Amino acid sequence: MSIYDKNKSRFFQRIVDIGAEYNFSITELRYLRVTNIASLLGVVYNVTWMLIALFLTDALIIYGSNTFLGLMFLMALIFNWKGLRVLASVWLILASYMSVLLFLYLLGFSSGVAVVCFLIIILPYMTFPRKARNIAHVFSILACLTLIATVIFQSNIKSHFGGLDPYISQIVNISITALICFILIASMSILIDQSEESLMVEQKKSDDLLHNILPANIIRDLKESGKTIPKRHKNITVLFTDFEGFTNLVASMSAITLVNELNDIFGRFDEIMEETKVEKIETIGDAYMAACGLEKETINHATNCIKAAQKMLSYLEERNQSHVIKWRMRVGIHSGSVVAGVVGKKKFAYDLFGDTINTASRMESAGEVGKINISSSTYELIKNEFSCISRGKIHAKGKGKLDMYFLNQT
Repeated sequence: MSIYDKNKSRFFQRIVDIGAEYNFSITELRYLRVTNIASLLGVVYNVTWMLIALFLTDALIIYGSNTFLGLMFLMALIFNWKGLRVLASVWLILASYMSVLLFLYLLGFSSGVAVVCFLIIILPYMTFPRKARNIAHVFSILACLTLIATVIFQSNIKSHFGGLDPYISQIVNISITALICFILIASMSILIDQSEESLMVEQKKSDDLLHNILPANIIRDLKESGKTIPKRHKNITVLFTDFEGFTNLVASMSAITLVNELNDIFGRFDEIMEETKVEKIETIGDAYMAACGLEKETINHATNCIKAAQKMLSYLEERNQSHVIKWRMRVGIHSGSVVAGVVGKKKFAYDLFGDTINTASRMESAGEVGKINISSSTYELIKNEFSCISRGKIHAKGKGKLDMYFLNQT
């Protein structure tokens, strides 16, 4: 497309968008644009008649009436520009209606101008905002009655100006009206397609945002029924991480730096969860919680969590080599059963409940920096795949002494 074509396209778009506000809904914007397009077409209609009249007659009444009507159509654009949406739509229909009545008076029924009534019947529903739908009904009914009356009493609707051939008038009126209908319907179709595409884009954004917050099965339940039933999962693995000396780190850096650091680290952790098919549950401060086996039954839930933990520690080790702030992390993993569900009615929070969560947290707090501490139940699931070192029975707060194992990472 040439620069001239681009500039012409932008100019036309600016006219079509006259009166548009950033807070308009997609539907409101569509009605506004159709109103502006219809107003421009009304001007084109009268300008066309002016040009034809220049060759066929020198009657000032034809020039004057078309100039007056053309200016009336332009006023609809001005009202939209001023933010007077309902007035703009009313004015557009009044200008159209006045065009029909004036042409019927000047040229009579034989001029074919009555076909414009068909356009006026549908135009209110294409231009009036939803809040003014009752007014649209009134204008549409009025156009129907006008059309019926002109057909019934056509023999009484005589021409008061004999300067134009009725046959030519019919050709011009019917042709221009058909062209205007085509342009309006085509424009409406394009605008509807654009609206649907915009809605699809927004829906995808919403869906993507929901998938970042809630698991797919929970989203499906909420969309279908508006609620979700807590579900028990008998065999899953929970992963907990925490940073050593986090309190001292917080005191030694600005809040913005802290947030940027955690965002960078947790962002990579999120990617690792996707790579290893582990579900991120939540972050609380510097703690990161994830689980595997929630979305669908899997026998590799413990293995996936081990692999995720290994990648997390490897990432931190590489990151610490090139960053001033050194992050030292503990990892705890435990396998068992949980109840999963959404808590609250607003700002939904998906969470896990049960003793498995508490035990996984104790695995983390009883672990050591740079090591993966696992429970006996997790050990039984992965012992044939990974080498582990028994720690014996370690005291865990609120749990007593538990068998724990370090994953052998050498």
